[in-house]
Formats: sequence, C-alpha cells, structure tokens
Amino acid sequence: MKLRVISDVHGNIHALERVLADLDGAGADLTLCLGDSVGYGAFPSECIRLIRKNCGIVVAGNHDCGVADSIPLEHFNSAGETAIRWIRPRMSPEELEWLAGLPLHATLGDLFLCHSNPAHPGGWVYIRNASQAERAIQARPGQISLIGHTHMPGCWTRSSGFSERTDGTLDNTGILNCGSVGQPRDGDPRAAYMILDTEEMTWRHVRVEYDIAAAASAILDAGLPAMLAGRLYIGR
Repeated sequence: MKLRVISDVHGNIHALERVLADLDGAGADLTLCLGDSVGYGAFPSECIRLIRKNCGIVVAGNHDCGVADSIPLEHFNSAGETAIRWIRPRMSPEELEWLAGLPLHATLGDLFLCHSNPAHPGGWVYIRNASQAERAIQARPGQISLIGHTHMPGCWTRSSGFSERTDGTLDNTGILNCGSVGQPRDGDPRAAYMILDTEEMTWRHVRVEYDIAAAASAILDAGLPAMLAGRLYIGR
C-alpha cells in the first residue's frame, strides 16, 4: 500500500492544496493526517474541508484540541493562543464537533499514528533527543510510529539514532516524522510531507513549493501575529 502522510497543516490552505496536487503523492492508496489541521494560518475551515475529503485517517493534534477546548490555552505560547482565540468563533458547531472527536492515535497494520509522542500521545511531548525517542520506540514494540509535532522531518532508527536523510527502508525504523505541510521549521520553507510504501518497505520525504507570500499576506490581513507570517519565508 502506498501512503501519503501529512501533518501540521496549521490552516495553510496554499501549502495544503499544493501538497495534495503534487504528482509524487497523487497515486497514494490512502492519505493520513497526523494532526494540527488548524492553528496559526488564516484558513482553518478550508483546510478542515480538504483534509476530511482527502484523508482516510486523521488523528488529533494539540492545536486541534485547543480549538475544540479540550486542553487549556495555557499549554500554548502567546502566538498559538492568539490564533486559537481567533479560530474558535470562526468554526461551525459541526467543525468543532469534528475536531473534538478526533482520536489521539490510530493504528494501520504495523504503523502507529499519533501527533506527538507514541509513549504518551495526549501529553504533547516533543521528541527531540535520543532518550525521548528510545522511550517512545520501546513503548510501541513491533510497530513503526508516524508522527509530526516538531515540524521537522526525520527518522529515528532503533539502533543509530536520528537521521535527516530524505529516504530509507522501514527495516530498523522506529519513528518517522513527516514534517509540516503548513509551517516547516527545519530551515526549508517548502511544504513537507512523506510517502510510505508498505509493500516495498520504503519511505521518502517530499518537499513542495507553494505561494508563501499569499499565505503570509492572509495571516497579516486576518490580524494574526506578524511573526506567524514572517516565519513562513524562512522555515523556522
């Protein structure tokens, strides 16, 4: 099965449309969304509609839960809280119900899907070092975890730690981070997603150009924090 894996769209419709139209992922049998459909960007409803239409499995991210009022706003930084307060009144009751009903994790064969940390999906802990990755891998024996949350694509293996390589095999793989569609933070401003082939046992990261200026202008026009627009240009 060929899987297209996306995460951290964060209301960036310009990036999401380009990713869904990208030919590399167009032949996927199933698209997975690993959370944070909303937050930061100016098009939350538009992104929710596209994600619901195109994704067979969607799990909750912390910003999704923040908008749905299932986690306190003090868990977010100032810009994140401002964005959530801006988004909430713009959501329909049905959209809020959908966000509130998203599961924290899901499984697909030997794959474990969650937004943040496979050891505790509802704790929203970032995996940023080897000890955190090791605990998460040990928590899901026999499974490969697919995550987002850090907005940085990469692979944690079971033996050699973190790698920023852009492709590889599933052998010895413990955790795959697909990066962020709507707000990359690895220094590359292009939208990021991942393709995974369960028959070939391979994975690869894909980067896609999109209209950053349009996405940034929409953030400013909405009155959201200017730093949310500026960081799109530098991928930080």
